[in-house]
Amino acid sequence: MNFLPKNVNIRQSRFNERGFLAKLAKNALRLGKPVAVQLYTLYLLFKSPETPLQSKMLILGALVYFLSPIDLIPDFLGPFGFTDDIAVITMVCRQLQAAITPALKEQALAAVARFFPK
Repeated sequence: MNFLPKNVNIRQSRFNERGFLAKLAKNALRLGKPVAVQLYTLYLLFKSPETPLQSKMLILGALVYFLSPIDLIPDFLGPFGFTDDIAVITMVCRQLQAAITPALKEQALAAVARFFPK
């Protein structure tokens, strides 16, 4: 069964691309490279025209949760602040694992490399 309306416009969502990229850049070191790669991978999947709408809605939920200042565990609580965000991101990545190609993961790795000093 498909419970999503046929006329959903994913572009009219509350996802703020610029805000997402800025928050990822600002917090990449605190999140760690594996989580930053997962986040960027979800971002790339979201932007891909091949990603089904239902998957995009799931990704959108995770990305908006990451952006939201209202969390189960507030982000300002230091290392513990991103625990809930990481759980949501990891869960969505696991659910969409079949859609994450090696090429997509390499693209995400290359993109987040700039956030981590060598």
